[in-house]
Amino acid sequence: MSKTATMTMAAMAAAACLAVQAPGAEVTVGADVASAYVFRGVTFNDGAVFQPYAEIGGLPVGLIVWGNLDIDDYDDTLNGGQFSEIDLALSYDLPLGTDKFGASVGYTEYTYPGAEGDADREAALDLTLDVPLSPSLGFYYGVDGGIEKSLHVGFALKHKVEMGKDAALTLGAGVGHENPDEGENGFSYYTASAKLSYKMLTASVTHIGQIDDDVLPDAETIVAEDGTAEFSNGYDVELVAAIGISYTF
Repeated sequence: MSKTATMTMAAMAAAACLAVQAPGAEVTVGADVASAYVFRGVTFNDGAVFQPYAEIGGLPVGLIVWGNLDIDDYDDTLNGGQFSEIDLALSYDLPLGTDKFGASVGYTEYTYPGAEGDADREAALDLTLDVPLSPSLGFYYGVDGGIEKSLHVGFALKHKVEMGKDAALTLGAGVGHENPDEGENGFSYYTASAKLSYKMLTASVTHIGQIDDDVLPDAETIVAEDGTAEFSNGYDVELVAAIGISYTF
């Protein structure tokens, strides 16, 4: 196991151990294996990935540690068997005095082991409504790194169908709007998903559609005059399948 992978697992284990000692804390650890890694419509790997995580809830401040390990290479820019991303996210639920409307603020640091660039840092405001279809609206503003001064807005709907004591089917749909510091702004992608859960196991499939190729351009390989090639992330995958396992204690 690589040094980065060891550090990631150690961080997850340390976070879980600390939370267990806190009254009222709830810890979830899990991992997903997906056919690709797509985030907000952008393809970061069109091949298989392994994504472990640890999540702490039930406290005034929530914590998530999440990692992406690339199983397959991706266009000579990512090497299989290595972590290309490790994220740390904090969130705080605002006390609104109502169960129907929820709001939380958060902060996420996206780090890229082995990459030359700095980490991306983002502040968030998430709004939820406890009514049919569970609408949610999120505002994510880049405060540092390559996403600085860029705003992403995401709107989503979901519907959960209970299928017995331990099984459920969750259907979801979402749309994203990008307002980058530089470049075109507008609606960039939409998603439609189905997720089947049974006890600790999940299986899902997600369709990602491109709305405006000026806002979310196709992924491409750019060849410089000296012959060197650099891959530009963009829209490259329209269907992602995943299986996962998680345990809450």
